[in-house]
Amino acid sequence: MNGYERRTNAKKQSIINVAGELFSQRGITDVGISEIAAKAGVSQVSIYNYFGDKNTLAKEVLISYLDKAIKGYEEILERDIPFSEKLEIIMNRKHDVVLEISDSHFSKSAWKDKSLQLIYNEAATTKAISIYTKFIELGKKEGAIAAEIPNDAILAFLFSAASIMLQPDYLQTSPEYKMGILRLSLYGVLGKED
Repeated sequence: MNGYERRTNAKKQSIINVAGELFSQRGITDVGISEIAAKAGVSQVSIYNYFGDKNTLAKEVLISYLDKAIKGYEEILERDIPFSEKLEIIMNRKHDVVLEISDSHFSKSAWKDKSLQLIYNEAATTKAISIYTKFIELGKKEGAIAAEIPNDAILAFLFSAASIMLQPDYLQTSPEYKMGILRLSLYGVLGKED
């Protein structure tokens, strides 16, 4: 990577960081490109050149956040521990991420922004397919997930369960409710973990 590419990438990352900070405080609708540009120390033209529009920038902010979370999940899947332990760690991590998002990463008023919700849901779904597929394959390989169930059926079930988490009021529910939904989606109504 040459000097120009390094500067460009640094400028893009600065814009993403500033936009993430502002979007998390006030949502997408209430933040203007001019404010992002001023705080990032770049021109508005640079933002439009790199990202096209504010919604694309917001999507990049969320993708950046999701990439960090996905990397953490992938590291868990690569650990040399039983699948059941990986599942428990991932379940707790997902619960913690949901709490972090609802309590601190994005303010409650920011999450009421329909644009932010739509962008987050789109980005999360795209990223989830990759990690869910790895998770399913590993579970089948270790005998923890029935090999005869097609991956697409498992994905359909997981996304159906995840749709509960996409409800507008989900982030305002109690931690016990959130963990209950997560446990139901992984272990079913019988609650058997074996």
